[in-house]
Amino acid sequence: MTRTRLILIIVLLSLACSIALLLPGCFKDPRQLVLGEWQELNKLGFVEVTESTARWRGSNYKATFQYAWVQADDEPYSVEISRNGQKWLVDLTFDDDDHAEVNLLIFDQLPPQAQDFIRQKNKAKNRPEKELRLRFRRVLPEK
Repeated sequence: MTRTRLILIIVLLSLACSIALLLPGCFKDPRQLVLGEWQELNKLGFVEVTESTARWRGSNYKATFQYAWVQADDEPYSVEISRNGQKWLVDLTFDDDDHAEVNLLIFDQLPPQAQDFIRQKNKAKNRPEKELRLRFRRVLPEK
């Protein structure tokens, strides 16, 4: 009976040690995960993200935004984006290391024509009317 208990304790301790070693690798810091170059899935443009800036380049538009983390503990992560004195709040989620969704919480700040256009598009796709969501995939360096 003592031998069985000893084996059981050793197995449980080794399992606990294995989990303790592997667990930190499962939870990635979103501040590090967001860095790099991302492409919007509908080919609207590319975003290059560094420590505090995001540079958007599209077919006819280029812009640089400053950003700051509001909440980086649980998904959706909250990020405040600013440009030319204006600030917007966005929610950020990661599907995996190479896919992210940005929910822009700016619907009420848009002109009425843009709101109507987005409502129509979302209604056609059976999505919430006030949702303004962009999906991105990481641009991986070529080998």
